[in-house]
Formats: sequence, structure tokens, C-alpha cells
Amino acid sequence: MPTLLDIAQAARRELMLCGVALEDAHTSLPSKLLALPPVVTAPFRAWKLVLARRHRAAAKKQINELHLAMHDRASMGVLNADLWSAIMRSVDALSLSRWLAADTLTASDVLPARQTVHLILRNLGEVIDLLTELEWPGERSPPSST
Repeated sequence: MPTLLDIAQAARRELMLCGVALEDAHTSLPSKLLALPPVVTAPFRAWKLVLARRHRAAAKKQINELHLAMHDRASMGVLNADLWSAIMRSVDALSLSRWLAADTLTASDVLPARQTVHLILRNLGEVIDLLTELEWPGERSPPSST
């Protein structure tokens, strides 16, 4: 069973890959294609948006898994309840993200989506820092009974 930290890091990885795909969709058309009309460059951008949607969906899945794992382990108790509570609030907020739950991502959404990814990555980075602080050797999550 993956630890909470492993799940959070997997979500961060997927969000980073989503951000790279959005960045590519926005700026990194090959220089040869920049002079071409949009009808020629549109497939490149569309492919990058498909990749961004896939990574966003994978990140959403990881965040939901983290959310469920945190709630499952909440009843088991931890030594540092204040820190646990802060992490829970942060993960709850991430899991409610409307942008992560959206099905569509169009070319007009690229610029705001890039900014949103940066915000979510910053929040997820804080969660990872808190999880790292929480997981002292005596506070590691207990093994699953399944």
C-alpha cells in the first residue's frame, strides 16, 4: 500500500507533466511552424491539450486517492493532531478543485490553466512538506489489515 507521501508525490508529478503539456501548447511550436497558418499548427496544439487533459485526470485520480486514504486513516489517530488537521484541510481543498474536475480543456483555456496548475502545484507542495513533517518513524501509517 503506497504511503500518503507517495500518493501526493505521484499527484505532483502528474500536475507537473500537465503543466509542461500546457506550456508546450502555449509556446513551443517548432520555429518552422510559427510562420504557418493556424490550420496547420492546430493539430500540434490539440495533441498537447490531449496530453494535458490526460495528466490532469491522472492528477485528479491521485488527489482523490490521497483524500480517501487520509479520511480512512483519520480514525486511526496520529500523534500530531494539529498538523494532521492542517493536512486534511489542504487535501480537502485540493480534492474540491473545479479545474481538476473539468472534462474540457480548449486552446482558449491554456493561459488560465497554466496559472491554475502553478497554484495547485504550490498547494500540493505544501501538503507534501506537511506530510514529510508528519511522518516521523513512530507516526507512519499502520499496515493495512487486508
